[in-house]
Amino acid sequence: MGTKYAYERRLQLKHFFEDRDSKETRRTWLELQLKPPEKTDEGWVNDGKVRLSIGEDRDTKGSFLLSIEEAARLVKALDIIVTDHEAEKAAMWRE
Repeated sequence: MGTKYAYERRLQLKHFFEDRDSKETRRTWLELQLKPPEKTDEGWVNDGKVRLSIGEDRDTKGSFLLSIEEAARLVKALDIIVTDHEAEKAAMWRE
């Protein structure tokens, strides 16, 4: 029988900033959660899912449920962005 897993928190990034209008310290956050793969009663193995949640203070403002393929594409895109950024920054330092 397939075991049902809850989503597990894997990463939470928090960003604190001063609200321009109220001058209060506010917080936004991004949380990554994983639902592991599971095996069905028939013996099939279903992919897990990745949930990205975006929030402000304690409220969730939005959430994305990604397949593992979509999550892999996101990781590759982020890797390319960071690599390009670091190469451009290094070139600027050399000037």
